[in-house]
Amino acid sequence: MLHKRLGLIAAPIAAVALSLTVAGSPAGAAGSPASGGTGQSGKAAKAAAPCLAGAATLVGDLDGDGHADKISNPGLTGTRMTVQWGAANGSFGKPYAVSALLGAKKGEVTSAAVADFQRDGTLDMVVNIVKPADGDDPATARVAQYRPGPLKRADLASAKARHSDIGDHGEAQQLRIANYGGDAYPDLAILNNSGDGGLDRDVRLTKPATGPGHFDYDLQVKYGAFGTTSEPPAMPGDGWKHFYTPCS
Repeated sequence: MLHKRLGLIAAPIAAVALSLTVAGSPAGAAGSPASGGTGQSGKAAKAAAPCLAGAATLVGDLDGDGHADKISNPGLTGTRMTVQWGAANGSFGKPYAVSALLGAKKGEVTSAAVADFQRDGTLDMVVNIVKPADGDDPATARVAQYRPGPLKRADLASAKARHSDIGDHGEAQQLRIANYGGDAYPDLAILNNSGDGGLDRDVRLTKPATGPGHFDYDLQVKYGAFGTTSEPPAMPGDGWKHFYTPCS
């Protein structure tokens, strides 16, 4: 293209002027990455893929700033989860309880599950906040949502949050990552108080681009389990390991 344009310019002075114009092209033209090395002005660099820093610790980008954050999940139950926000130098800040960030009230139980459900490079979260029932009937969740990342640091809010029916079919006591579909998308296991002494393992399988799905009777029969408070069902303890490798 350049040779063709130069061939159309007869005067030597015009050719020199063209050379000066090309050499003096402003910074930020096509082919020149924007500041920060992202290649796109105003956008954070993409963080490394999520990885495991231990059986109960997931490292990945939760707030979408391009820096890995640390999610600790003692016991893998989702009830004592904490988040440490990552910095540009690779360090992590102090731990924040997920229950506090979500605004849980006194007497409420918070359960959360974190994974890259949509496999877009940013971690997502499923949250359930409920005040446990006093009697045999299960309580209804005050908050039950699937929150695609990125999430806000202040309150873990998501611009694309949607209601999840995990709080509609009982009282969720635990949320865990599981692998039921045998594909690359993390699924969800719920330890669910179904009432009258029933304690079940409910499941929600993930669909591409939509996150954990709704209750499905056939999938519940295939992957779920029914138990009691005295004989609770087995819950997955290795869900993250199916989808993430140890951090190097």
